[in-house]
Amino acid sequence: MPRRDYLLSLMEQAIQVILRITLQRESGQHAEAVNSVVDSIEKLFGLTVEDLANLSADQLYDQLTREESPENARNKCIIFAALNYQAGLAYEAKGLPVLGQGALHVALVFTLRALTNFSRSDLPSFTPDVEDILRRTGTFPLPNSTLNLLAAYRSLPK
Repeated sequence: MPRRDYLLSLMEQAIQVILRITLQRESGQHAEAVNSVVDSIEKLFGLTVEDLANLSADQLYDQLTREESPENARNKCIIFAALNYQAGLAYEAKGLPVLGQGALHVALVFTLRALTNFSRSDLPSFTPDVEDILRRTGTFPLPNSTLNLLAAYRSLPK
């Protein structure tokens, strides 16, 4: 039961954090929203700014999912994706499109990994929408690894 309590606590914290970040972003507090994302990633996952800057997507994925149940692994990926999505929106609103595109790309990768590697039933309400992220990334050149994830996602039954 402790793992179940951990998952519920993580989900409750994620919902509160995402709501706070959304409010900050929508009220024009873009720098605060980005800082809240960074603080939340550190608190929820124990990942520092240095980790985020130095670890590859594969290494981050491994850190988030190692020794986790499939449900916990999926939800951690979705929370991580949702936080990066919020950061991407805040960066864009702040006039920093390059940083925004990078954060949105991370959101896309972790959303695709969650939706292709784990169950897609009972997804959290804050799960980023793949097509929305793709629209927002616009002309950002997606690496082959992301294109492969996208193809795998689109080949799954609806």
